[in-house]
Amino acid sequence: MAALVALLSVGAASDAKQAAVKLPAVKHVFVIMLENESYSATFGRPADFPYLAGTLVKRGALLSNYYATGHSSTDNYVSIVSGQPPNAQNQADCTTFTNFSGGKVLPDGVETGPGCVYPTAVKTIGNQLSAAGETWKAYEQDMGNNPHREAAACGHPALGQMDGTEEAVPGDGYAAKHDPFVYFHSVIDNSAYCKAHVVALGSPTGAMPKAALPGETGLATDLKKASTTPAFSLITPNLCDDGHDFPCTNQSSGASPAADIDSFLQTWVPKITGSPAFKQGGLLEITFDEAEDADSTACCGEIAGPGDPPPGGNGPGGGKVGALLISPFIKPGTVSDKPYNHYSSLASWELLLGLKRLGYAATVKSTFGADVFTGS
Repeated sequence: MAALVALLSVGAASDAKQAAVKLPAVKHVFVIMLENESYSATFGRPADFPYLAGTLVKRGALLSNYYATGHSSTDNYVSIVSGQPPNAQNQADCTTFTNFSGGKVLPDGVETGPGCVYPTAVKTIGNQLSAAGETWKAYEQDMGNNPHREAAACGHPALGQMDGTEEAVPGDGYAAKHDPFVYFHSVIDNSAYCKAHVVALGSPTGAMPKAALPGETGLATDLKKASTTPAFSLITPNLCDDGHDFPCTNQSSGASPAADIDSFLQTWVPKITGSPAFKQGGLLEITFDEAEDADSTACCGEIAGPGDPPPGGNGPGGGKVGALLISPFIKPGTVSDKPYNHYSSLASWELLLGLKRLGYAATVKSTFGADVFTGS
């Protein structure tokens, strides 16, 4: 606990230091989360990822020392939107959609008990934005393609039930474990709220799944005007297009997981960067949830959470994955070797959008600054 208190004070000091650095007027943050690759296999091999590691790297800021915060998937997705550290259940991908039990929420907002679906007192960046009168959405590819498997808005397993979306099925590669907002009662307990914010990605033309709710819009439609583009957008590809599965079950796959990832990015990145909202103050981040081969290296003084497995488990880190930031405020070809992790990303978005740091996002001193915003 003493270590956590010390780290929280480091985060507060970092905020004061950042206040002295003029941050750019970022109004819209877009995040694309990909799957299970180490930095050396992606950004380090542009021949395999010609679009991500070749074309796009030349357009933005490459964070060459960026780390995941745990293993496997769910814990990293949860960490990056809430600052909650990994625990034993979400490091096992929450195969059963269970409530927390036997723990408590600490003053810093961190839940200490075992479980998967966080109590109402635990907030996400989405809840923060709503409280501030700002907009947000999680765009989930394939959600609702098979309405017998999950709904096309706020799609998640029933509490206490096994997660039937762990693996792709023909025509549907949505995975709840890659949709972090459905693991929070502060989101899912208000059905209308959740359905308005956790939606199907839709097609590049704007077409939605047949099971979509009346008025539900995907990313392509929302990008048409700055006024309909959320302040924060989390974009989750399906189990094929994020590189998780190969060969793919839900659709035809390319020559490799890298080819599937590049194809998804080639479709969606130009739509994002060409949108009115992006041109008026956008920031796009592309990163991976965790490194391959159970790499548990960490950075930035990361400490294990109160619910982490004992020493010898998969904590505290998730290995070096790298990240790429693209923005009108970034000079193309920028490279930063400053250490960052998923908590750093959350803390940075919160600083840019005028929000308080959540959970372990308050423990990191490294947030995006002059090393990244080289064109502002």
